[in-house]
Amino acid sequence: MATGGGRAEVAKGRVNPRPRGLGVSARLALQHGGSEQPGARLPALGHMCSSFGHKRGPSLLSRFYHGTKCGKLRSTNLTTVESLPWEVLLKIFTYLDVSCLLCAGCVSKRFYHMSNDNLIWHRIYCCYFVSKSKAWKPKAVGIATEKLSRISIQDSPPGFWKKEYIRKCTSSGTRGVGLLLKSINRYTGLPSKFREAVKALGITWMIALCERTGKEHVYEQGKACFSDTSATVCWNGAVWPPLCGLKTLCVYGITPLFPPSKTAGMHGPRRRSLLVEYDLTTLEESSTFIGCDKLIKLRCLYPGLLLGCWQEDGELAVIVANLHFHQLIEKSTLGSVSCPYMPPSHDPVADDVVSEYGLLGYHCHIALHNGRSSCMSGSFHNLFCRKESVQNGFLQIMIISLENESQHSTISGSIYIPWNTEFLKGKIQHCCLMDVTVLDETEKPFWCISSPVALQSTSTPDIRFSYLGKRQTIEYKDHEGKVHMELIWLEEQQQYFIVSLVLYLNVRKVNAWFSTSY
Repeated sequence: MATGGGRAEVAKGRVNPRPRGLGVSARLALQHGGSEQPGARLPALGHMCSSFGHKRGPSLLSRFYHGTKCGKLRSTNLTTVESLPWEVLLKIFTYLDVSCLLCAGCVSKRFYHMSNDNLIWHRIYCCYFVSKSKAWKPKAVGIATEKLSRISIQDSPPGFWKKEYIRKCTSSGTRGVGLLLKSINRYTGLPSKFREAVKALGITWMIALCERTGKEHVYEQGKACFSDTSATVCWNGAVWPPLCGLKTLCVYGITPLFPPSKTAGMHGPRRRSLLVEYDLTTLEESSTFIGCDKLIKLRCLYPGLLLGCWQEDGELAVIVANLHFHQLIEKSTLGSVSCPYMPPSHDPVADDVVSEYGLLGYHCHIALHNGRSSCMSGSFHNLFCRKESVQNGFLQIMIISLENESQHSTISGSIYIPWNTEFLKGKIQHCCLMDVTVLDETEKPFWCISSPVALQSTSTPDIRFSYLGKRQTIEYKDHEGKVHMELIWLEEQQQYFIVSLVLYLNVRKVNAWFSTSY
């Protein structure tokens, strides 16, 4: 008897239960006591399982038949995106926009080289910046010209047209900003339309907290307030990493790589420019206590950063940065991720006519504010220093004299720094933000600072008959200069009087700036 092309073996009067070479449907029929039916199911499975031999065939078939998993079948010719030919990938990349091309370049080395292809970027460059000629030319000439242009394009270094496109977009995005920066405030010596220039360039600021393990936490700016000489940026995230596990805090300027019209929306590619990096491993030694209330205590990291920590556990609650306008646009756009912008060196101009060159002709603008409102703003011109006043390595410039009561001025409002988180807010008294801008005799910025300061009560108050009140001081010092301010709190008027203001400039900086030898 032959069934399904196989054969039946007779042994002691019974049929072999494992016939060789039977088809799948025939085996099913024998197992279920029937015969092979025409059009039986699972022909493909039967063809696949018949090659395993007579010993493994029925067990594999029963597993498939009853719907059980018989193991993982592996294919030796799997196809991935990385394994596609270069020509196919190049064709796919031609359909990507600028943002997707830049993102694809971060996937792998092969994608990076593919996304830098000159033909792709030359087509994008011509689409945006080269006007199409309407002059007619023969088809053969057009084809030959295109082939020659492709050869010349591919002869360029890899990524050449990508850099050209980015450079062109950057220059077109900054068009008109130079005119905004040319308008100078006569009192501060800084651009009067700085806020409009920042908006035109799309500049924002961001902080990055890096843990000791290398993990980075990035926070976009929450709110930015602009005064006459500085920008105050606040970050009040709801969840901060533990302060004890942080290594560094970096402040970055963020600018869009392309204008919004060249990308899909405002969330296109952006670049970082490092402004300043702070070391948080020695926070207690490198920071200064500014003030506190029942919930928050403020610590200052120089230059110009405030850390607000909870009184209960010492963890971060809010971060505030005070950024001076001087070269802030250059620092926010021309630096890199790891290196800040380095301004060009100043070329001193010697002056043999004036014997006290470098000691006179200074202008100073000083402001006290809290980021939202100003407490005091004043400009002082034609400041000078005598040679005999150069002591201990500093030029002493008297701005407001204690003896000259006509120079004394009042401070409007109270001195405090507001803070707010996602759910809480408050005020910390007796501290504020101070901006100092010193210009030389050519009205170029000589020394510029923006820093949090605190009012300190003096131990031996000076008793004066004109003012009966509590005497307090504001001190600031760095390697280039110092500021000393004395105030008296008048209880009846509920306001502060500035009775003394002295500016100290480092002699080394003066000698390097004016090519002198004091």
